[in-house]
Amino acid sequence: MKATATNYIDARKAMVDSQIHPMGVVDKVLLNAFLDVPRELFFPEDKRGASYCDEDVEIVDGRYLMEPSVFARLVQFSNPKSEDVILNIGAGLGYNASILSKVSSTVIALEEQEELIKKAQIIWDDLGYCNIAAALGPLVEGAPVNAPYDIIIFNGAVASIPQKIKEQLNDGGRLVAVVRETNNAVGKATLVERRGDHFSQRVLFDSGTPFLKGFAPQNDFVF
Repeated sequence: MKATATNYIDARKAMVDSQIHPMGVVDKVLLNAFLDVPRELFFPEDKRGASYCDEDVEIVDGRYLMEPSVFARLVQFSNPKSEDVILNIGAGLGYNASILSKVSSTVIALEEQEELIKKAQIIWDDLGYCNIAAALGPLVEGAPVNAPYDIIIFNGAVASIPQKIKEQLNDGGRLVAVVRETNNAVGKATLVERRGDHFSQRVLFDSGTPFLKGFAPQNDFVF
């Protein structure tokens, strides 16, 4: 059966009610963001049938959109406020940046593949998401030109969190990422908080999120 706009609205509600909310995500602004943003538009047409599955979906070669329940929990732990500026690393086709745009003042969406960020910009323009600024550049460098940030979020797992990206946090800023030290390890969703020159770090929950391209362990072969 061909999907319709009504089907997708129902799918979004089911995603929130059966995937996200049961995992302890209770922030109403965040839940409403997941209800509002049409996730299916950020998938290639031939993959839209999987857009509301609670799993990591490969949207282009080697690039994944994080499962919604994991991303929602990361965002909630980052404690976003309406005045915050957020750096979203690995924007891809722009879905996660769109969610973040609903819970913050400004989102800097960093992407190194120009064709992806161009497609994302078209969708953002069509949806009227005016507080997302696309940034083209190497993901491993972060976006220092626009730093500091109140929140930094990685769209995929990392073997480790680069110090130079931590240093792009504002004093009092928060960084969330899934850290997988090896290819075979279970990832650990991790919260980093900055206080002056000190960075504290704590594990939040387990996750099998795939690596963000460029952040896999250098001594592991990634399939």
